[in-house]
Amino acid sequence: MKWKTLRWWLFGTLAYFIFLLTLLPAPYLAGWLAKRAPGVQLDGVTGSVFSGSAADLRYQGALLGAVEWQFDWRALLSLSYGYRLALHSQDANLSGRVDARGGSLYLRDLQGRLPVSVMDRWLPVPSHSLQGSLELHLKDLSFRAGRLASADGEVDLNDGVLSWPRAFTLGSYRMTLSPAQDGGIQAQVGDVASPFKLHAALSFSAQGAYHLVGALSPRDPGDADTRSFLAGLGTPDSTGQYPFDFKGQW
Repeated sequence: MKWKTLRWWLFGTLAYFIFLLTLLPAPYLAGWLAKRAPGVQLDGVTGSVFSGSAADLRYQGALLGAVEWQFDWRALLSLSYGYRLALHSQDANLSGRVDARGGSLYLRDLQGRLPVSVMDRWLPVPSHSLQGSLELHLKDLSFRAGRLASADGEVDLNDGVLSWPRAFTLGSYRMTLSPAQDGGIQAQVGDVASPFKLHAALSFSAQGAYHLVGALSPRDPGDADTRSFLAGLGTPDSTGQYPFDFKGQW
């Protein structure tokens, strides 16, 4: 068979294969995703594998909002499945791209806003004790076996307000994430506009263990309300700072 003939035969076969894929309903994608990322759940799915939507997207039980997807043909050049995503709800707006390759999922160019309430189940305070919004500027997030494996970018907590153990305005903070040299994630956390000065380092291992260490101090030493709030953390050190050190499993 001549190369010219073979080339057109291969092109026709590929085009027919793609045509068959476009006929797959969106629930097929939801089932495929559930097997590779058990923490992700799509409900109210409509459309097709190539272009569709879900009324609810949940991650480990946390409701994130409605999501729409569109297949990105450029992903085929890297031998992966690639989609452009748009997530939205009453108080959330997020866009980005997801790629699937082997047993890993990659979220790229993730930009937008989420309510901090989506983090309720992972926060060390009672549910709905922290209000505010999360602003995401993430170049890359990767998941393996449903677990966060790597991250690169920034996450801002804006206008944080705590209602437990008592009402207090926390203000705004920034976390800068990057891949750790030995695997996992490392991050630096600091205040942006807050009654506190905060300097902290956070690490996540590939196995889900985290370690948060740092220190808090009042921005204004004469602020009696801030000093009273910090007194609940214990006794300050010789520099007037309140050090903390937390470890656990995420």
